[in-house]
Formats: sequence, structure tokens, C-alpha cells
Amino acid sequence: MQQPQSYQQPEDLYQVQQALMQWTQDAGDCNYWHKGDIRHRLFNGGYQLNPSEMLHIWRDETGTIKAFSQIYPNWGMLDLHVAPDVRFTEFHREVFQWSEEALIAYAERIGKPLEQFTKDSMGCDPRYDEFLRSMGYTYSEQALNLTEHDLQNIPEATLPDGFHFHDATIDDLTNLADVHNNSFTNKWTAEIYGKVFQSPYQEYEIVTVAPDGRFASFTQVWVDDVNKTILFEPVGTHADFRRRGIGKAMMVYVLKRMKAEHSIERAYVCHELPDKNPASGALYASVGFRVKYPIHDYKKVLPLLKF
Repeated sequence: MQQPQSYQQPEDLYQVQQALMQWTQDAGDCNYWHKGDIRHRLFNGGYQLNPSEMLHIWRDETGTIKAFSQIYPNWGMLDLHVAPDVRFTEFHREVFQWSEEALIAYAERIGKPLEQFTKDSMGCDPRYDEFLRSMGYTYSEQALNLTEHDLQNIPEATLPDGFHFHDATIDDLTNLADVHNNSFTNKWTAEIYGKVFQSPYQEYEIVTVAPDGRFASFTQVWVDDVNKTILFEPVGTHADFRRRGIGKAMMVYVLKRMKAEHSIERAYVCHELPDKNPASGALYASVGFRVKYPIHDYKKVLPLLKF
């Protein structure tokens, strides 16, 4: 098997995203994540990691991308996408095993040795689940729901008086860190989030500005112009501004805007299950999102690995 190329420059990410959009157009979105997931996981989820150790790319003799993997040593997880014509082949198995070995090695280097791997499945292709089992994985549990909106029957939703929408810029880093920290985990400073915001191929970060100038909600929006889709990832509302319809109004605004500006036909957002985060699923359902793929986790205990 040809050795992969590690991430070296922004053009590598661009080419990976282009390949993924083409594969999705050719074979559908079953077990292909959105192009926005790739960038978000590389620079936001992996903000403490080295992109060149996370993203690895396999090309054929013509330079065409045939597979790429992203590894996440903090969570013992990997994403592996391969071209439709090499799915479930020996090549697929080889790049999967290479990615597992790279994940083990990276985790060891950062002092976080792994006990198991986690790999997800959208539950949309029995052949994929059987492939995971053949690689030594066993079903664990449903972890998430991937939901979809067909942009028909977008509801009406308005902001409270004095609030307005705004496309965030580099001048907004303090407020961006604040709304991220107060929507999810408190881990961002303006400086640290600035590195994420200025990473390659940032697209839209749309916020709702409160009358006092703070950001009341935010979302990042990723556009796939090939398949006419968008991804909301992430979506958050500041703890001081919840239960006022702000998150819903923001998402409705984005759906209408992206439909007008990009002729978008579908939108995606992923969320935790109700027992872990009941508010998110209820919010997305109120906007008109419906579950498309339940995301299931498969796990593989490291002692079972054979290299």
C-alpha cells in the first residue's frame, strides 16, 4: 500500500473537501460526513492537536484522492472516508488498519494511551456495519442523531426587540469566546479561539447580538455548493439568553439566507440524544429538522488488535 501524505498546507484540506463533495454526489451521503465536519473537527475539535498528525491522504498514481483519515487521540476515534469505487476492498482495509496504528502512536506521543477505539456508523448500509465487524468492532450504542431539513415549509421566527444578526469577524474574538464558553465548555480565550477562527477555509460564523452588545447565540455554517447543502456545526445559545426563541430565529434566518444566496436544497445538523441534551433536539425539530441517520458507535478493545 502506498504511504499517505500528511496534511501540509491549506490546499490539502481544500482538495479533501472537494473529493468528499464529489463522492457524496456520486454515491449519496450515507456514511459520508459533510465537508464542514472535516474542517470543524480538524481545527476546532482538534485545536490542541497538530493537523499534520491528524489528517492523512491517500492518492493514486494520477494524484487523485482515494481516501483520507482524521484521527483524534483524545477520544480514541477516527474518521475514514474512501472513494465509492474502493469501499469494502482490500485497500479500504489497509488504510483503516494504517489509521488505527497511527492513532495508537499519536495517543502514545501525547501521553494519552488508548484502551479502545470508537468508530461511528450512520446505520444506512448493512455492508458498512459488516465491514466494521470484520475489522474487529462490536456494536456499542446509538450516540447521536443526524437530522435533515429539506428547506420546505421553513417556519417563521423573529428575534426579541433590540437583537440583530451579524456575520462575525476577527474583531469579534472576545465576544465569540464568551458565547462559545457560555454555550458549551468554558475553554476558549480570545487568543485561542482566534487561531480557530483564522484557520484555513473558515466559512460563516453567524451570531445574534443582544442589546447590551454581547453575543446571545452563534452558529458556524458550512456550504457544499456541489450537493447544495449546508451544515450547522456547532450551534449554541448563551446561558443568559436561553428560552427566548433566539436559537430558533437564528437558524430560520440562516436557512432562508443560504437558500437565497446559495440555492441550498438541504441542511444538516447533528445532536446528542434527549437523555443527554433534550433542548437541542427539541430546538431543531421546532425549525423543521427530522432525523435522517441515527449515528451508532462501534467499539474495538485494543488487546483485540493484531498488527
